[in-house]
Amino acid sequence: MESMKNLMGRLVREEDGAAASEYAILVAVIAALIAVAVQQFNLGGIFKAAADKVIALIG
Repeated sequence: MESMKNLMGRLVREEDGAAASEYAILVAVIAALIAVAVQQFNLGGIFKAAADKVIALIG
């Protein structure tokens, strides 16, 4: 976990522009963390319930 903090700190501090590959890696890590959070905390049910309510309001 410490290496992730170092990576994030370097990305923020670097004065050079980050390469597209660095942004792609960052996006992939964030997407993976979101997927794990949705699965671990059963957030899929919350999103489904919200979507069902929106559909009911529209329809």
